[in-house]
Amino acid sequence: MRLELSTLQTTATAGPASGLMSQWRVGAIVEAVATRNLDDGQLWLTIGALRVPARIASGDPAGPANGEKLQLRVLRDSPVIALESVVANDADAAAVNDGLRRFLPRQASPAPLFANLALLNEEGGAPSVLGRQVADAVQRLWRALPDATELATPEGLAKAVKRSGAFLETQLANGDAIELQQTATRDLKALLGVLKETLARNGANPQRAESSTPGPLPSLRGALAPLARAEATLTNIGSPQAALNELASQTDGAIARVNTLQLVNAESAAPNSAWLLELPFRHNGQPETLRFRFERNGRDSTNRESAWTVEAAMDLGVGGALHARVSLQGKRIGVQLRAESADLQAQLQSHAGELVDVLRESGLQVDRVQCMQGLPTDQRDTRITPLLATPLLDIRV
Repeated sequence: MRLELSTLQTTATAGPASGLMSQWRVGAIVEAVATRNLDDGQLWLTIGALRVPARIASGDPAGPANGEKLQLRVLRDSPVIALESVVANDADAAAVNDGLRRFLPRQASPAPLFANLALLNEEGGAPSVLGRQVADAVQRLWRALPDATELATPEGLAKAVKRSGAFLETQLANGDAIELQQTATRDLKALLGVLKETLARNGANPQRAESSTPGPLPSLRGALAPLARAEATLTNIGSPQAALNELASQTDGAIARVNTLQLVNAESAAPNSAWLLELPFRHNGQPETLRFRFERNGRDSTNRESAWTVEAAMDLGVGGALHARVSLQGKRIGVQLRAESADLQAQLQSHAGELVDVLRESGLQVDRVQCMQGLPTDQRDTRITPLLATPLLDIRV
């Protein structure tokens, strides 16, 4: 159902209504009350002072009951405003929902921050521009990112995952003194926190920029999109104070994104569990980010072997984006590679035979290796049963 803004029924003035609509950025959580017309059953949502007609997009066809209170998360803000319900069933779920309410609207892609860190470390001008304390925190964070060569081995990849920030609190709760010291100096989230505190001590005033890039919304469902690269924004900022403020805003958004990823992972329910992970690293002096999704698909009915699916997505710059999906059940493996560009797809296809040989030499039974052009479409993966979120509404404006 397509809606025109001029037809929205609201008791508020244009100013408050417009202000509420502007808060509907991707990731925001809003409260609503569902109502229905007695004659035709048309569903309406009352959100603040707005009364908006809505339709069921997927999920329970009956939809919410008349007068039911809802918490809704914004999935897309164009060309269709799509929302999903966030249902708190117990104390743990309520805590997750409260965290999502706080961090989702603040989260932002860390790519601009990492681009600025690379710029500052490359030029060596951080001390004179930002001061020695901030420069030291910037350098520690940049140098803590793993190098691409470290990710080429299972041991290096495992170490990088452990230090990605997703497991910081668990490590702090369970680690010994030596491990805690190492965590504080190498963990991404810990070092982001150090940078945030250092910037605040040096007078930084974070201000949420309207042009900030949220990046692909952390979600256990739908296509795994790559995190796009970004240019260093400090090249366009003249004063040291403005540079400090810019770094503070980007650091706050990056920390909120790590928190959001942790909370989204808490939504996953057994037996079909899924986890998201974002892994920044350095490659030829520039920042890159790998996004992963791990999914356990239960066990085979015949031999009771666990089945896993691992997805990875990455922006290769001028080469376009790359998406990989690996399915593993016992020793059977299937690989699907998707390239955004035809040239990259052709390169992948030319090396497919080598990949098959490597997998077979590892003792795996290769079902298939596919090389395709075009990234996965944003379709929901119905095999994953989320704990909190169920598809509910599309609102067109």
